[in-house]
Amino acid sequence: MKAFPCAAAAALAVLAAGCTTVTPAILPDTVAAGLAGQDVAIVIQAPAAFNVMHQDDVPKGPLGLFEGGPRGARLRADEHIADPADDIATALADALAGRQGAVILPARGSVAHAAPSAVIGAAPPGARYVLTVATLAWGLGRFPMHDAEYAVGYMARARLVDARSGAVVAEAACMQPPDGTEVSSKDYDRFVAGHALLLKTELGARVDRCVHFLKRDLLGL
Repeated sequence: MKAFPCAAAAALAVLAAGCTTVTPAILPDTVAAGLAGQDVAIVIQAPAAFNVMHQDDVPKGPLGLFEGGPRGARLRADEHIADPADDIATALADALAGRQGAVILPARGSVAHAAPSAVIGAAPPGARYVLTVATLAWGLGRFPMHDAEYAVGYMARARLVDARSGAVVAEAACMQPPDGTEVSSKDYDRFVAGHALLLKTELGARVDRCVHFLKRDLLGL
């Protein structure tokens, strides 16, 4: 299996703090065939910091990078910007139930760390498998490939963990840097006006594309 190095997320320049390593592994046919009737729990990992980089940070050099986290935290709190990981997990779980006949447990867990043992420990008792999703990087930044215009980026990882053995049986990530489908602008205020309506809309669009790629790369759909 080929690993995504941290540098693979470099296109998400504003989100560099969320960079991580992902080892892609599509759901094996043998596991998929045995999912019917099996209980699958959902556990959401705590998200990376929501980063918002402003043009005023540029003259500060490397020190400007430290402004993105606090600014993003304030904006997220003020405008009630929710972590999309829960919605992504729902979409993937619906696919597991609809295509493989898995039984999705209604109670969900949460965990701070990605270690399989921690994920299993946070799952409701009795789960045969655990579907865990984490927002690895997200925010608003100025992307050099768009002539330094502001745009929204998002990155997530999903895993299916065997609750008995602790093995990660499937894993995938989606990186959603600007790809030509997004709205970009040199006007920061355009994204945060009206309770950050455009930012939320663009985040939703990034997440929709993320779900598409995770269904393909994690579940083989």
